[in-house]
Amino acid sequence: MEPSGDAPRRRILLLTPRFPYPPTGGDRLRILEMAREVSRRHQLTLLSLCQQEEELEQEVPRDGVFTAVHRVHLPRWASWVKAARALASRQPMQVAYFQSEEFQRHVDRLLPENDLVWCHLARTAPYAEGASTPRWLEMTDAISLTLERAARVGSPLHPRTWAYRTEARRMKRYEQRLLGEFDLVTLIADADRMHLQPRPAQEDRHVVVAPNGVALPTRPAPPAGERGSGIALVGRMDSLANRDALWYFVGEVLPGVLARSPGARLHIVGHVLPADADRLRRLDGVQVEGVVDELSTVLHRCRVGVCPVRFGAGVQNKLLDYMAHGLAAVSSSVGVEGLQVECGRDLLMADSPDDWIEAVVWLLGDDTLASSLGASGLAYVERHHRWDAALAPAMAAADRLITRPHSRASRAGTRS
Repeated sequence: MEPSGDAPRRRILLLTPRFPYPPTGGDRLRILEMAREVSRRHQLTLLSLCQQEEELEQEVPRDGVFTAVHRVHLPRWASWVKAARALASRQPMQVAYFQSEEFQRHVDRLLPENDLVWCHLARTAPYAEGASTPRWLEMTDAISLTLERAARVGSPLHPRTWAYRTEARRMKRYEQRLLGEFDLVTLIADADRMHLQPRPAQEDRHVVVAPNGVALPTRPAPPAGERGSGIALVGRMDSLANRDALWYFVGEVLPGVLARSPGARLHIVGHVLPADADRLRRLDGVQVEGVVDELSTVLHRCRVGVCPVRFGAGVQNKLLDYMAHGLAAVSSSVGVEGLQVECGRDLLMADSPDDWIEAVVWLLGDDTLASSLGASGLAYVERHHRWDAALAPAMAAADRLITRPHSRASRAGTRS
């Protein structure tokens, strides 16, 4: 979205449910990269909810992305109260959790000064209700798809499984309604779009799929033979899907790997809940790295990167990180959704514990295969997942929306 000629800079108000700095986690990383692209052409104001008081005073980097930043405190206890009340209604808990009267007042005050309102995730969509300006929803993933899959993994009789199913039904109805209400909706993968819009109208072009990108490391990756026997697992381990993947791998896969490759060690990179970190540190073959300043410091010491997610949606950033670092990767079939990779060329795939053990042990002991997969994976992300190229469809659609005469009449009637 580069400036062209004398095209005017428009004003855009971005609403986020969580403060995006620092960009820990896939959602925050993606919205900041998108905002960086948008800010090359237009003027961005950020209005963000903050659940921790320290976020209210956190310094914003001088990266030129936002011309103004506004923050509203929403304590976690207040969010949980709102979510609990939603149980007795038809409102998704995901949406109720982020309700704030103060945030709405800020939206109402700032909106008249802007030419477009941009909602990050379905959780902020209610704040743009009734806006006369064009509306853009960066949905990222279909949350209902993640919840449906989480319900399939859990025990049918567990209360949590019932909660996932109930929330999935509510959230899917809500997300499908949003597709009709917003002037532009961007998603991360075709699987998410097909979940919400199985039979899109041929002329319906306001729902756009744009995958994630990845920043290539500045240091070249070492050869596979110099990487040791490390296994990397990257991600925010407090998220529903990542935490399930972590304990699945540690409980069902790692013991079998260590039995055949005693020198192997699992390196867990990213935020880990304190209670989980204490348990993990007591296990053989596990090293909790936590949040690191530079992924290369860990990934260049590992031979294999794993993505054992059993449910989720969108694109798994951890896979892009592994491949960008020339690291041979193994993924579940859910993990590769949204990617155009070829199994056996760009990475290996596994879904059962036995298949996981076989794939990881194979890569730990085969320099040639590990090198081949690492090189092919790196070439893949260089072709398909540089941020500017990956986000180009979304940026083009947003530019068309904000710079042309606009009418919402065609979709205003779909509200319910």
